[in-house]
Amino acid sequence: MASLHNAYRSLHVPSIRQKACKDTTFFLIAQIFEEKIVIFHYLFVHFIKKLYLCAQFLNSHIENHLMKSVHSLSALMLGTMMFCVSCDEQSYIPHPGDNTFNQDSIIYAPDPDISMVEIPEGAITVDSARAICAALESGAVTTEKYYVKGWISSLHGNNESAVTNYGNAVFYMVDNRRKNKDKNLLAYQLYGKNGNRITSLDYVKVDDYVVIYGQLTNYNGTFETVGQGKAYIYSSSNPLFHAPDPEPTPDPEGAVVPEEAINVYRACDIADSIGAGKTTTEKYYIKGFISRLDSKHESGMKQYGNATFYVAAVDGSATVTREFEAYQVYGKDGKKMSESDMDKIAVGDFVVLYGQITNYNGVAETPGQGRAYISYSNNPNW
Repeated sequence: MASLHNAYRSLHVPSIRQKACKDTTFFLIAQIFEEKIVIFHYLFVHFIKKLYLCAQFLNSHIENHLMKSVHSLSALMLGTMMFCVSCDEQSYIPHPGDNTFNQDSIIYAPDPDISMVEIPEGAITVDSARAICAALESGAVTTEKYYVKGWISSLHGNNESAVTNYGNAVFYMVDNRRKNKDKNLLAYQLYGKNGNRITSLDYVKVDDYVVIYGQLTNYNGTFETVGQGKAYIYSSSNPLFHAPDPEPTPDPEGAVVPEEAINVYRACDIADSIGAGKTTTEKYYIKGFISRLDSKHESGMKQYGNATFYVAAVDGSATVTREFEAYQVYGKDGKKMSESDMDKIAVGDFVVLYGQITNYNGVAETPGQGRAYISYSNNPNW
């Protein structure tokens, strides 16, 4: 600052003094003016210094304030994290999570209501069924049939095609629907209630509680039920299992139906009453609508002159809950049919069957090999 002050004086003050030396008055004026300039300069420099110090103070204060804010925020975040860590586990986990080290602490949603499920005395658990299968040699089948109870843990990849094409379901059962799902039993190709074919994909769903009935087998290390409808769902928590049968569709106008003809529901009830493997001595007229053709229908027509299809009490406008199988039936007046008669049997036809009723492993059907036949059909080619 001193050098700046001297430079200032050397540049400005001498020029004023030289001019003022010629006159004392002017000299005194110049001297006073010079002193004023020096004082002004001093004040100006002092102001700049104060301004600089003030700026430093403000900068330091703001910086300290920001640091305190950051420290406070950090402390708050740390406290929150410590609080969260100290919290108990969530009280509800909507699906089985990976709690390997603390599984007992999990509180799950309550199990679905299974009060409507009929569980016979002596029904065994999935774990017991697995033990029975494990004691069998590969490929062996139990002679005894078992009631097995448990939860449906998952549907087999072939379930949709099995239901659609064959009327049976394929799924896995477990004792605990939340864990240890690898300890399962494969319910393989099961029919529905009373051994009837399943007609809806919604009939079996994950988390249904079911009781199945049938023989058990060890199929190359897979513990399962015997397939092809030889086992069935005895009881279930699924609403469709308990849904009432829809009202039978009225007979089509002009149909020739014997007065004593029974509908499909009645025919299925008769089959249930006589028991598996039994056949009635009495013959019945059974009326209904063809709901689908069996996979062996075409070959049966070509090779043996008989047809195999399913009839229901309702037409396509209602949901089919039960079916009766017309198994290897002959045509009009009990005569054999041929490949040329293929167009005489189609889905939606109203038919009247005549013959005995049999219960084949829980399936209501006619005896095979032409022992029953079609007495009437509204098919235009009939």
